[in-house]
Amino acid sequence: MLCLIAKLDDAASAKLNGIQKAVLPDNEQGKQVYGHITLASYLGEQETAFARFCRELLAAIPAFEIAYERLEILKETSIIVAKPGDSEILTTLHRRIAEKHGDDLDPWTKGDRWYPHTTLLYRPDADLEQICSVMARHFSPFHAKVVRFELSRVLPDGYEIVDQIALLPQ
Repeated sequence: MLCLIAKLDDAASAKLNGIQKAVLPDNEQGKQVYGHITLASYLGEQETAFARFCRELLAAIPAFEIAYERLEILKETSIIVAKPGDSEILTTLHRRIAEKHGDDLDPWTKGDRWYPHTTLLYRPDADLEQICSVMARHFSPFHAKVVRFELSRVLPDGYEIVDQIALLPQ
C-alpha cells in the first residue's frame, strides 16, 4: 500500500502530541502523533504511475492552512481524531485523485468515504468517550499549516517515507 499524506508543520504536530499526552501514562508516551492527514491509500499495481500523478498534481501547490475544529471518536475503527474543518484545497486534491485512481484506493479513502482527520489515539478496548473527554479539556480550535506531501509505504511494523513533495512558499 502506498499512501499520500498531507504533512503538518512542527508546531501543529507538537500541539496534537500535547493533546495525546494528556491521557497517556508516562510509560506509553513513546509513540508520537505524526501530524498528517491521509488523502489516499493506493492498493493498485501501478505505484510508479500513481506516484508520478501525485507529484504532477501537487507541483504548483503553495503551502496552505487548515483549521482543526474539534475532537471526535470514530467508533468503527476505535480511534480518537482531531477533525479539521472543510478545506477546499484538500477536497479538490482528493477528488482529483479519486477520479483518476478511485478503483485502486482502499475503502477509507475511496470517493465519498474519505473523512479527513488526524488520528490521536487507537484503543479498541478502552473507554473512548472518557478518554476523549479528558483530551477535550486540552483542545481548543487552532490553525495548522500543510507544508509538504509525502508518499509512504505501509510496512508490517510501521511505514517508510518513499518521497516528499515540497509545497511552494506562501
